[in-house]
Amino acid sequence: MKWWRHAGRLLLWLLPVVFLFWLYADGLKTWFVADDFAWLGLIRNVGTTRELLGALFSPAAQGTIRPWSERGFFLLFESLFGLDSLPFRICVFVTAAADLALVNWVTRRITGSSIAGFLAAILWTANAALVTVMAWSSAYNEVLCPLFLLSALALFMRYAETGRSSFWWWQLVVFTLGFGALEVNVVYPALAAAYVLFVAKESNRRKLLFSLIPLFCISIVYFLIHRALAPLPTRGPYAVHLDSRIFPTLALYWKWSMLPTGWNTLGHSARTGGAFVWLLTVALAAFFIVQVTKSRHLVCFFAAWFLITLAPMIPLPDHRTDYYLTIPLIGLAMLGGDACAQASRINVRAKWMWRAVALIVLAVYLRAMVPVDRVLIRWWLDRTKPVRALVLGVRAAHETHPGKSIVLDGIGSLLYDDSFGNSAFYPLGFTNVYLVPQERDTLRDVVNSARLPAQVIDPASLWRGITHDQVVIYSFLGDHLRNVTKDWARLDSGGHLSSNPALDLAPRRVDAGNPLLEYLLGSGWYPAEPSGFRWMSQRATVRLGGPEVANDKLLLEGYCTAAQLLAGPLHLIVSVDGVALQGVRLDGTETQFRRLLDVPASVVGRAGVEVSIAVDRVFHETGGRELGLVFGTIAFER
Repeated sequence: MKWWRHAGRLLLWLLPVVFLFWLYADGLKTWFVADDFAWLGLIRNVGTTRELLGALFSPAAQGTIRPWSERGFFLLFESLFGLDSLPFRICVFVTAAADLALVNWVTRRITGSSIAGFLAAILWTANAALVTVMAWSSAYNEVLCPLFLLSALALFMRYAETGRSSFWWWQLVVFTLGFGALEVNVVYPALAAAYVLFVAKESNRRKLLFSLIPLFCISIVYFLIHRALAPLPTRGPYAVHLDSRIFPTLALYWKWSMLPTGWNTLGHSARTGGAFVWLLTVALAAFFIVQVTKSRHLVCFFAAWFLITLAPMIPLPDHRTDYYLTIPLIGLAMLGGDACAQASRINVRAKWMWRAVALIVLAVYLRAMVPVDRVLIRWWLDRTKPVRALVLGVRAAHETHPGKSIVLDGIGSLLYDDSFGNSAFYPLGFTNVYLVPQERDTLRDVVNSARLPAQVIDPASLWRGITHDQVVIYSFLGDHLRNVTKDWARLDSGGHLSSNPALDLAPRRVDAGNPLLEYLLGSGWYPAEPSGFRWMSQRATVRLGGPEVANDKLLLEGYCTAAQLLAGPLHLIVSVDGVALQGVRLDGTETQFRRLLDVPASVVGRAGVEVSIAVDRVFHETGGRELGLVFGTIAFER
């Protein structure tokens, strides 16, 4: 029967992984969405070693620096597999499976119970907070970080057990690398200290605590350097607030640990959900208290894991999301696994009663989580399907109509936020994809509404593009694109389109690199660059629809090379219909510029005005061109 025992042990390791792949199977089929496109676009800016290092280590959104879990992850897999999402998803699942093995091992080692390790892995897998992580490639950091934390802890545990310094040094290496996955890695020394205080042998604690001093120093230095490179935000959803709001935030995260966030929205009873939360809370609290009174302090380590890894998220009351619980939940899963294992070790007379209680609590937890997991992971798959159809459809349209601009109709708010609003076509190198004019009104409530003006084509430019065979118009039908260019052109047979008064007005916004708007550019412009920008010479003009109201401003957005500024500040002379505006000065390291200039009241309400821009100094490109500035947007806006 020895082989049977080995098979049983192997199953205790494999079943959590099988459970993971079964529960989140649809996550293997999800495509890219939302923030994914920002990371997918990185590869277009990487051509040299210096650019690669900049892409990997420069602070990004909210000051994050995550070279392994975001930048490196997307750069590597996109360079190998392009926009095939399956390899990305497989990597996420394999990493999560490795996390499960470590959760299992650490729990077994601490509790001495293989059942506790097995159940800890099952409980962590089942929690609905993992759904986003298992469906969205941008959340890869949430499964990669625990791989570093658990690996470092496992090595430290071996060092504590054996005294071999090689384990300590390897722990140091893993811990240091963990900073490239997620900022939460900074709490690892506190986790290791909690292990020493609550689990390690008392005779060995002083030595082990002293060995952690270098790790605490590394975390402090990392925090100071990180804050210097990326200061803590003082406003917005990521602003840190150390006030009384941390308590309701902690309470909410506890609730989400016991009950899925989508419980009520999926039609389940709020009263039943509340009962589940209280039952699980009371059961865990009772077990914890009983174990502490028995001087079984290892349960304090499990609780400490939850609180320590959650601590960085508690001061963010304006940005609370359930997938932040991915790492803290490991502690609660260990505690729950230990509780179920201990229920079978109580004295014989009460043994079956406690087993029944443990099974009931376990069944309640799985009943609350697993059905919701299956629904939510399917929701993610359904969410990404139209994004895939849209992006790949546009790619096919570009291949069918090379050199033409693509104009899209039928894009809803959710699809816009998941694709257009996150520059979904930039990774493909497409800068000439637009929305029909009607979308300006239908997409008012989207998250990234500030990007709409540059993405919605005006009626005059659209009609001119149709008549000059510069555009193709596609309608999005949910899972594919349909070419409706002829339908739009046919509207003019009755004069419906060409009689639109808006066609007599020049656009109030011109993106200099847009080929559809090239007819509005006057003298002094060079051909558009592949990047979607356009150089001007020393002086250039552009025609715009005049400002609508007196408080409209003239927006100038562009780029100035660092070499130009080495010779001193640059000055722009700007006028509207011959009326000079205030001067613009560019100096220092301001290679990218954005200026809003007051406009004279005399030009308000005009159907069209000529904007003149001149720069006081140019540089000569090899080949003879006199280059002034690179322009993106010239527009009137409020």
